[in-house]
Amino acid sequence: MRLHYFAVARRQLLTSSTLRLASQAGFKAAPRRFNSSTTEPLKESLSPLAKHLHDSMKITGPITMAHYMRQVLVNPLSGYYMKGDVFGTEGDFVTSPEISQMFGELAGIWYLTEWHRLGKPSKTQLVEFGPGRGTLMDDMLRAMARFPEMYKTIQGVQLVEASPGLRKVQRAKLIPGSQESDVKLIEDSQSGHVQQCIRSDGIAINWYDGIEDLPEVWSMIMAHEFFDALAIHTFEKTDEGWREMLVDFDDTNETEYNFRLVRCPQETNASKTLTQNDMFKDYKTGDRIEISPDSWEVMRKMAELVDRNGGVGLAIDYGQDYAQGHTLRAIRQHKIVHPMSDPGSADLSADVDFLALKNAAKPVSSVSTYGPVTQGQFLHSLGIETRLKVLLKGAKTRERALDMIKSYERLVNPEEMGQIYKVLAFANNEDNSNVPVAFETSPSKQ
Repeated sequence: MRLHYFAVARRQLLTSSTLRLASQAGFKAAPRRFNSSTTEPLKESLSPLAKHLHDSMKITGPITMAHYMRQVLVNPLSGYYMKGDVFGTEGDFVTSPEISQMFGELAGIWYLTEWHRLGKPSKTQLVEFGPGRGTLMDDMLRAMARFPEMYKTIQGVQLVEASPGLRKVQRAKLIPGSQESDVKLIEDSQSGHVQQCIRSDGIAINWYDGIEDLPEVWSMIMAHEFFDALAIHTFEKTDEGWREMLVDFDDTNETEYNFRLVRCPQETNASKTLTQNDMFKDYKTGDRIEISPDSWEVMRKMAELVDRNGGVGLAIDYGQDYAQGHTLRAIRQHKIVHPMSDPGSADLSADVDFLALKNAAKPVSSVSTYGPVTQGQFLHSLGIETRLKVLLKGAKTRERALDMIKSYERLVNPEEMGQIYKVLAFANNEDNSNVPVAFETSPSKQ
């Protein structure tokens, strides 16, 4: 799941500075479309969002990659995530919870083990950032409901989601049969306006715009495919130091796209401040890195929430334990397309830097981080093979059984999602020296 931290993005849509620059540096070439009567590439038509970006750049100059991503993904009028349901086989991409119920069920069991490990607090809340269709939370709740002692402590499910269309999809999944009239607008002195709908089991599902609004309760936080779509800045190492790569309009006949990457000839504020860390000093001329200060901010706030109230969290995404370059991708109808193609029509995401997330949580002294470990290791540690065997016994057809096995392989096979997807855990250990399940071989970072 991708970018759903809409509150941060929206605030920055109108505040990101624009900069003028010179030399061009583009993405890898993609297959071109040509005019039938000429050898010139056929330019894509300008959608309303593309025209807005194009006209703005003509007036103010190129924009940062971070600003481009926010516009493409969460522009209130034409942003990709503002359209509604973009998940599953009918959408643009499929996430792990949509592949098999086992993923969410085992995630729920992990939180159960953490609740036990950390003293079985009497009041808890579940928090999910970027809940997608609500499938992951639905599977987690179903698994947790089998353990009444823990389940009765859940004071509410808090969904950080600002897309009105996706909120409706989530409500339909988590509160089957509910209508729009069942959603109440709750006035909260801390959170302001909160949408709420009550499940048949009495648990309140609440929708929030941002992490700042969440209740102060012992928290079980889930960020699944969330950080990968938070906005990034892209930098290239030159003989003069790091220079920022920006997005400019492209009126040339060189490609079919209306936008291109260009390199700023001077330092920008971002290149001055974000690349000073020692971890970036050994890169060579021509190397690129992608840095997401938005991710740092959100991770810090997650750690602070857990620090104040107790709790645990998981960040599950594709990425590495270091910064990378050249990972920005666009997905449309389950196919990789050029990131500059028809802005707003495709999902944009980039690999997560898990080391940066751990560093963001490090100043919060009571919070320890664990991992990342691979998704395959995480699920195997929680007994996915045993769960598969139970489900296979209930399969009514051979086709259904084969589908379950295929889904299992897709989740854990190193050649599919088992290796590229990583799992990072964090917890307020409350003087508990035990290590979370699945992270026994992964040293904690204080």
